[in-house]
Amino acid sequence: MAARNNGEFGKRVVVTSALLTVPEAARYLGVGREKVYELIEWGELKAVKLGRSVQVQKDSLDHFRESGKLT
Repeated sequence: MAARNNGEFGKRVVVTSALLTVPEAARYLGVGREKVYELIEWGELKAVKLGRSVQVQKDSLDHFRESGKLT
């Protein structure tokens, strides 16, 4: 388990699963990048911001795919 700074001083994020970039997450789900950002905003996907990069937790992508909400 790795801890990474999320860009805010003194706060750390514990990474417990694999992380994918937004473009990687979009390819994984078969949708566009904007849809991934919407799903993050709506709370459907869990993501962290590492510097200027948004990283999506693969576990949340798998859970979302299994939920059937994309069909």
